Amino acid sequence: MSARQPFLSVIISTRNRKERLRRCLSSLTAQGYPRDRWELIVVEDGDQEPLDEVMLSLRDRLPLRWFRVSHAGCGGAKNAGASQARGHYLVFTDDDCLFCPDWLSRYEKHFERAGHCLVAGCAVNPRKANPYSDASQELVNYLLDRSNAPPHEATLAIGNNFGVPAQGFRELGGFNPSYFPMGAEDRDFAACWVAAGWRIVYAPDIVVEHAQVLTFWSLLRQQYYYGRGALIFHRLEARRRRSRARLPSPAFYFSLFLLPWQVGAGRRAALMCLLFLCAQSAHFAGYLSAFPRAHRDDQERRRAIATPAAVDLSKFLREESPGEPSPASQ
Repeated sequence: MSARQPFLSVIISTRNRKERLRRCLSSLTAQGYPRDRWELIVVEDGDQEPLDEVMLSLRDRLPLRWFRVSHAGCGGAKNAGASQARGHYLVFTDDDCLFCPDWLSRYEKHFERAGHCLVAGCAVNPRKANPYSDASQELVNYLLDRSNAPPHEATLAIGNNFGVPAQGFRELGGFNPSYFPMGAEDRDFAACWVAAGWRIVYAPDIVVEHAQVLTFWSLLRQQYYYGRGALIFHRLEARRRRSRARLPSPAFYFSLFLLPWQVGAGRRAALMCLLFLCAQSAHFAGYLSAFPRAHRDDQERRRAIATPAAVDLSKFLREESPGEPSPASQ
């Protein structure tokens, strides 16, 4: 493998979370994967405070490049990073994640076996003392487990831990930026990948620690925006399938509210069950609130040309050179 083209490109978008990003990048310095086989691209998504101090302190310990874009949301910022990536495979994660030393080695093994497949990892919550972070992660893991059985016929990937062949990512146009600021662009991309006839392989042995810090109100806000994104996703997925949107069945919710009693007991299980109920209520409220926007989008689509334009992966880039300190730091 030529040193000029790394095997893996790790892409992280970040916004106004300097200390979390520092911990994330420090965790990546422990990777046992050969340095000439990967690169790390950090995209500052309209940060109010330049991150050059963090980057400069770590660039001797990481194969690091970074640049800043206008605020484009998580999907738009990751698209910008993908447009600059040189690796054969792209690995996406978030700035509040921590990694075991063999994280990238596990990706390489799966890609060598799977070929042109999207490889979906999973996440665990290291903050078990925080019930809100715990409830949020359990909701995500429940959806992953339901969607990805059996693992070689998976249908879902979460944006803080999945890898994809770079060529396939670009052929599909990257993440759909219309989900900003709601989320669900990762879920949409996975659905597009499957619709293109390509496989997703679920790899629960590829694990990150998702060290998000939530309060009760930030959990509700998170789930509200997830609900807004879910409506857009269901409408786009129905359009792709030329059928009605597939909504979760009663069995889905029955199993969901049994989950707290399967992973815990007593007061902890009761609290998680209550938080699930609050989270799903916020999700439903967000879902309903997105209907006016969805209706406007449908009207605009009817007036537009039938074939949508491809996503331009570089339109958010400024003219700064990747990996160079911003003028403000000089």
